[in-house]
Amino acid sequence: MLTFAEARQRTLNTPDEIAAYLAETFRGTQEASPFRTGDEVTITSRSGLAPEIGIGDVGVLLCDLPGQLHSWVLVFTAGGQQMAVLIQTANLAKREPATEAGND
Repeated sequence: MLTFAEARQRTLNTPDEIAAYLAETFRGTQEASPFRTGDEVTITSRSGLAPEIGIGDVGVLLCDLPGQLHSWVLVFTAGGQQMAVLIQTANLAKREPATEAGND
């Protein structure tokens, strides 16, 4: 077996080339992500979150990039404002809606 590293250099000459490259990279990372933009999530650990942020321990995922420690999540504050915050991705899970009593 042989393991080696390769370096690749690429020049992006125009704003259109830069935008296309970033969009391609984003699409690739989204495919590898356990979450999708718009997913309802449960905050499974409040580590690093102030008590006034993430009321109800729920939110909506705005952006999750694989390989990053944090994801952007839209949550409510105790004052009723919506706020985008960074939460450790390991502290999130896809939210399962609660079933109504008697409707099993």
